Amino acid sequence: MSILIFAVIVLIVAALIAWAVQKLPLPAPFGTIIQALILIIAAIVIAQRAGLF
Repeated sequence: MSILIFAVIVLIVAALIAWAVQKLPLPAPFGTIIQALILIIAAIVIAQRAGLF
């Protein structure tokens, strides 16, 4: 259950950071790339906590 709570918290924080990046006046490809990297990092953090890596 604690992994589920951790995953939800990480996803909420990642979504807030991605939303903040979306609001920044960045050129077109950079905003999308940064958002994708944020979500990939969040997935890796959750996977490490779950013991997959």
